[in-house]
Amino acid sequence: MPIRVGADVFAVPRLPRALVGIMVACSTLLVVSCGSLEPSARAVPPDGRDVVLVDLGNPGEVATWTTVNDPVMGGRSTSAITFGNGGLVFSGVLSLENNGGFASARSPRDPDVGQRATGATSLRVRAVGDGKTYVLKAGDAGQPWSYIQRFTTEAGVQRTYDLPVAGFQPVGMRFDPAPDAPPTLDPSRIDQVSVYILDKQQGPFEITISGIDATV
Repeated sequence: MPIRVGADVFAVPRLPRALVGIMVACSTLLVVSCGSLEPSARAVPPDGRDVVLVDLGNPGEVATWTTVNDPVMGGRSTSAITFGNGGLVFSGVLSLENNGGFASARSPRDPDVGQRATGATSLRVRAVGDGKTYVLKAGDAGQPWSYIQRFTTEAGVQRTYDLPVAGFQPVGMRFDPAPDAPPTLDPSRIDQVSVYILDKQQGPFEITISGIDATV
């Protein structure tokens, strides 16, 4: 095949088809092996992965949860736990009578939760709420304090509420200050999770929680 360079014409020998095929194959292999030469085309490693801490889509798991409400302190709030719509349904009526004003749904204590949560950067609540604000509480194994973080739900909408580990605050048994507690939650020490409603949000409430995960 002739090639013109300026005023001169040079004859280039035709390469055998077999040799051309080998060259093309080698070029393709080189691109696949080394990737694109553009730095922006490199694959970005994932930021993290979700680990299931509590699978509330399982009726057997839901049956192990219990409620603790303000009547233990003289209040009149009521609540119940049922399985429905693919998750744990926590519902009831919050009353402010007799200095009451809280209701809670609590998992059994299980140190395996902390083992699964080791290294977590956030906890995630998968839920359909009612527009009210709820509290996720993480128990610290063997300690009188716990860690809490609030999340405000969107009524009737299935959402995942991402709660950064750094955003959890230590509290005592009655949500009072816990000065002796480490300031930051250690996910590996979580042995219980609970969901509370309080903050003087009197009246009916309902939230359906399908699971609680950790991002590690």
